[in-house]
Parts: sequence; structure tokens; C-alpha cells
Amino acid sequence: MSEQFSARFSRLGFQIRPRGQRGELGENEKWWAERQKALEQAGYMLRPRYHSDRKFSWAGTDKSYLYFEDGQPQRVSVVISSDG
Repeated sequence: MSEQFSARFSRLGFQIRPRGQRGELGENEKWWAERQKALEQAGYMLRPRYHSDRKFSWAGTDKSYLYFEDGQPQRVSVVISSDG
């Protein structure tokens, strides 16, 4: 959010809290990251974004995190899939 909008919200009495580093896991994604190893042991593979040894792939570049697969947040909180 730009400083201009932050200033407007502040004048209206709203506080804008920082959301952490851009590309960081959202609250609804942390649940998956916490279970990544157990899911992998059961034969399921999550996106690299949820692995405990994750490194930001955009670190050291001049590109936005939005250009990288692991910079894209989860947009759906529940996904159900069946093979049959």
C-alpha cells in the first residue's frame, strides 16, 4: 500500500499493520507448511513454497516476488480432489 493511502487511513483512525515480507506464507498457508513433511512421508508432495527449507527464489534478483511460482500465495483455502 502506498504511503499516500496509509496516511489517509491514519487520518481516519485506521492503523495499517505491516503484513511481513512480501511473498511470505499467509496465515491459511502456514497450516500446510507445518504438515509438509508428514504429507511427503505419506506420498503427497506440496509446492516448494510450503517446504521447511524454503528459500525465496527471487532473493538476490531485481525482480518482484510475483514473477516467481513460490511467490504466489494460495487463493483457495480448501481443495478436494479425487481420481475417480
